[in-house]
Amino acid sequence: VFPGNKDPETPVLNLLPTPVVARYLRINPQSWFPNGTVCLRAEVLGCPVPDPNNIYAWHSQPVPTDKLDFRHHNYKEMRKLMKRVSEECPDITRIYSIGKSYLGLKMYVMEISDNPGQHEVGEPEFRYVAGMHGNEVLGRELLLNLMEYLCREFRLGNPRVVQLVTETRIHLLPSMNPDGYETAYKLGSELSGWAMGRWTYEGIDLNHNFADLNTALWDAEDNDLVPHEFPNHYIPIPEYYTFANATVAPETRAVIDWMQRYPFVLSANLHGGELVVTYPFDMTRTYWKAQELTPTADDGVFRWLATVYATSNLAMASEERRLCHYDDFMRFGNIINGANWHTVPGSMNDFSYLHTNCFEITVELSCDKFPHVSELPAEWENNRESLLLYMEQVHRGIKGVVRDSDTGQGIANAVISVDGINHDVRTGTVG
Repeated sequence: VFPGNKDPETPVLNLLPTPVVARYLRINPQSWFPNGTVCLRAEVLGCPVPDPNNIYAWHSQPVPTDKLDFRHHNYKEMRKLMKRVSEECPDITRIYSIGKSYLGLKMYVMEISDNPGQHEVGEPEFRYVAGMHGNEVLGRELLLNLMEYLCREFRLGNPRVVQLVTETRIHLLPSMNPDGYETAYKLGSELSGWAMGRWTYEGIDLNHNFADLNTALWDAEDNDLVPHEFPNHYIPIPEYYTFANATVAPETRAVIDWMQRYPFVLSANLHGGELVVTYPFDMTRTYWKAQELTPTADDGVFRWLATVYATSNLAMASEERRLCHYDDFMRFGNIINGANWHTVPGSMNDFSYLHTNCFEITVELSCDKFPHVSELPAEWENNRESLLLYMEQVHRGIKGVVRDSDTGQGIANAVISVDGINHDVRTGTVG
């Protein structure tokens, strides 16, 4: 008999007195709440034992071939790894900070480019963001592994990586919520729970903390103000959101400033707890609905981007995969409109699309928010091709420079419209 507790957020860890080999476990509650109910959640941790009668049982497991640093890195270890990568590849890397967390931890970014620190005309800027929810840790480790991989493969002359680094300015933010991660890390994968470390130290969910620009756009559309009296892109941040007493986390402000300083055009936000790729809008247009299909004007592009990641991800694409929880995303090709899953007002994806030129999706990387360290090599194999292929999508589409016909100089902030798409984009500072 193992004692439990009544706190759903505090796991209880128990060990069997002797090793047991089993296919099935039966949990038989011995006591109930006073009202006659019981709430159970069990996570069984053990060592996998191959079935000797099934020689194919393990053939579907990806075998890691890259010698990378597969472990969970706390803040100090993360900084050391980033520094090591930068020292190994000084010509293509740059480490910079975009701000600090509530507790003062710097939010470090690794830039990887053939000319780090410089924006080159015609070279698109890309970003990956991980660790928005501090206890969803796989994205953090994947981005650290990606730094190592790009550095090593560039030095080895891998043509694909050399082309990617030469033609793209890549920015990797492995930990958007470092305070939350440290909380989850101290408990470890077995005891971190479903929510411990998710929020910032102040208790803010960063994916609900960006300015709600959706409502302003939809109200303007309902009153026929778009696009002549109200913009359909680069929507300004409401004044109330900029007040000093507004409930805006320093981590959120840092990322917004980052978005405004760099002309990103493509991004992905790495999460955990499911196996699915979501795309904007994340917020339902009907404010009282918890779920509602709410596409953007660029729905076809977003669906393509989500499909690129989902179909190249070994775990998502596997015909043998099972449901993580209750939602069967396999019916939809492992992609879904964010609002059609559950509404998220103030999401980073929606803000990025409406306030900047950057298209962003969310990738839910694994059923487990804090996978055991032994699973990290396989998770890298699951996601390596997806991470590379998604970055390469930044080169799809039409690109060019808008110039002054008299001087030949690039024109900044020129509005570019496409017939049939009610969402414009603007040129950068050099056209």
